[in-house]
Formats: sequence, C-alpha cells, structure tokens
Amino acid sequence: MNASAATEVSTGEVKARALKGMFVLAARTVASQGLRVVSALFLSRLLFPSDYGLFGIVSYAASLGVFLGDLGLSAALVRQSHEPTRDETFTIFWCHQALTAVIVATVCALAPRLTEGYALGQGAVPMVCALALGLFLSSLRVIPLMALERQLAFPVIARAELIENVAQVITTIALAALGFGAWALALGGLVRGVVGLVLVWWASPWRPRGAFRLEVLKRLLGFGLAVQLPPLVAALVAGWVPLVVGHILGKDAVGLVNWAWALASTPMMLSVVLNRVAFPAYCRMQDDPAGFAEYLRTSLRRLSAVLLLAIPFVVLVLPVAVPLFFGERWVPAVALVQWFSLECALTTLTGLLATAQNAGGRPWERLAVVVGVGVAKWGIGTWAIQTFGLLAIGPLGVGLALVELWVTAWLVTRMNPAMRGLVSQVVEPFVTVGLLLAGACAAALGLVHG
Repeated sequence: MNASAATEVSTGEVKARALKGMFVLAARTVASQGLRVVSALFLSRLLFPSDYGLFGIVSYAASLGVFLGDLGLSAALVRQSHEPTRDETFTIFWCHQALTAVIVATVCALAPRLTEGYALGQGAVPMVCALALGLFLSSLRVIPLMALERQLAFPVIARAELIENVAQVITTIALAALGFGAWALALGGLVRGVVGLVLVWWASPWRPRGAFRLEVLKRLLGFGLAVQLPPLVAALVAGWVPLVVGHILGKDAVGLVNWAWALASTPMMLSVVLNRVAFPAYCRMQDDPAGFAEYLRTSLRRLSAVLLLAIPFVVLVLPVAVPLFFGERWVPAVALVQWFSLECALTTLTGLLATAQNAGGRPWERLAVVVGVGVAKWGIGTWAIQTFGLLAIGPLGVGLALVELWVTAWLVTRMNPAMRGLVSQVVEPFVTVGLLLAGACAAALGLVHG
C-alpha cells in the first residue's frame, strides 16, 4: 500500500487558506446562530423546562455514541503527513459503521432501564431509540467530511451546514407549534442529520472504495484514542447535569440548566469554527515551530479581545433580556446563563489551546487535564448540588474552567520555547475583567438594596 505524498504547501499558504476558511465558516456560524436565536425565541414560548429536561436526559445517552463511534481515527488521518489512501479511508469508514451499530444496539437495549431510573415514562423509550439510530447520520458523514476538511474546502462545508441548520430550525418550530413537545427537539435534530448527510456526500469527492486493512486500524488507533478520549471524558463529565442534577433535582432543573447552557454557549460556535480550521493548519505547521507559535498567539489574542468585550455586556444585560424576550418561565435560569457565559469564554480559549496540543502530538496531556477536571466536577459538583442546590452549578463551572485554562496554557508553553509567557497572556486579562465585573455587580446590588 503506497501512500500518496501530500501536496507541498508553504506555511504562508496554509495560514492564508486557513484564514479564508475561518472567515467563511464564521460567516456561516453567524447566520446559523441567528437562526438559533430565532428558534430559541419561538421555542421558549412553545416549550417548557420539562420538555428540555426530558430531551436533555434522553439525548445524553445517544450523544456519547458520537464519541465512541469514531475513536479519533479520522483525526489521525488528518494529522498524518501524507494524503490518506483509499485503503485507509475505506478501513476507517467501515470501522465507524461497525462501532456505531454496536453502540446503537446497546443504547436501545438499555433504553427501558434509563427511562425507568429517571421516571421519564415509557413514551421516552422510542425517543431514545430514534436518537440512537440517528448516530448513523453522523458516522456516515465522518470520512466524506474529513476529505473536504483535509483539502481546506470550508466554503463547501459552510453551505451544507447552513442548509441543514435551516432545515432543523423550521422542523423544530413547526413541530413544537403542533404540540409535539420534547419530540420536536428530537425530530428536528434527526432532520438536520439527514439533510447534512445528503449534502456532504453530494459535495465530497470521496467514495467507499478500497480494501479493508487491519494494519491501518492498528497504526492509527493509538493516536486516535489519545485524541478522542479527552472529548469523550468531557462528554462523560457533562453527564453530571442530566444524571446527577436529574436524579437530585428532577428533569425540570435539567431543563433549566440545558436551556441556560444553550443560550450562553451560542457565541462558542465561533470558537468551534476557529478550532476546526486551526487543527489541519496546525498539523501542517509541525515543522515550523516559530510560525506555529506566532499563529497560535495571534489567534488567542484576537479571540480574547472579542470575548473580553462581550462578557460584561452579556452578564449585565441578561436579567432584563431573558424575561423580555423569552418569557417569565425562564427567569430562574438568569443566574445560570450569567455564570455559563463566563465559563464559555474560558472554555473557548481552552479549546484553542487543546487543538494546539493535539496537533503538536500531546493528546495524552490533554486527556490528563480533562480527567482531572472531570473528577473534580463529579465529586465537588455532586456535593455542591446536594448542599446549595441549582445555583451552585455556575460558580463551580467558572472556577474549574479557570483552573483548566491555566493548566492547559502552561502545558502548551512546554511544547515550544517560542510560547513562553503564554500563561499570563491568556489568564491575566480574564482574572482582571472578572474581578472588575464582580465589583460592579456588588456595587449595583448595594445601590439597589441601599
């Protein structure tokens, strides 16, 4: 099996193509987030916290399958220096489908026990199975999408993803208006998956041709597991909301938390775009440490500037905006949205640093950080919810996110001498703004109650 050589591309050209891709995907993301806001405005009036809670608990079980069904094999293909061969992509594609089939069967078999444990009712069992089957809509598009990303063909990807978002929003709002409740959220996601799958396969040059080779799987599995385990662990960590909060406080509380996180994390989609473009670009800059460091610093500086300008505005406006635009039923979630907004800002920068770690061949370091944060969140978080209730979630998340950002920045500086001083560049501005914002909020409360 002979691997075809990767096309020679200079560092400058990689930066230019990555920058173009970032702007294209950013424009798509802005449009998609506009649709998301419109959807939230309608759905907040049509659905209740219990609907979001039911969907959150049910969808969590299925969402883990997205991570288990990939094992990081597609990321390993993107990172290698040569263009993936037909046999490599063919092997990984069918591995994805086999793993997904096992996961779907397992989730469907355990669905009755899940719904009984959280008193969701037998009507939730079909929803679990439907969302589990929807995992094939993700697994079938991984390799065709990887082929497009490897070529930095982000304009094509952006168009496909914008269309699938439109389809999801229209479907979800229509079904919610017809009284489908939590099923509106589930079916909207499935429609998005179908539309996206069709568009990606139509646009991608890749087709499943070649031979299955076990040696390909063995060679890529080591790095793939190292890359995939951190997001898998992060997903397990996120499970403490539907599992712990749902068990202690009920599905209405899960609905408030999920709704608050969805609203607060809306700007994070821009960071997803940046990370998506950055990974293949960073991978191609492995032989240029100085260029790698400068590109990373520039990305962090620009992203930090945007976040630091947005945080105070968002936190101070939310108490008025939430009841005005979304209705009084969501007022209990205002404090959660404020805390989650701060946490999302920190998580956004951590995500970019984690992308640099993976591209630099340090995925196991990333895994260690994620495991540490996860253990702390499950341990301290469970105690905090039992002791202080729902509002303990926000401060806990911000504190752990700040620690994670500091540790990740410190680890990245060890990769490259040109990255010295990165910790202070990343962490200090957020600590300063956070203290000023806390002081402003305290002063405002003093004036109101004084």
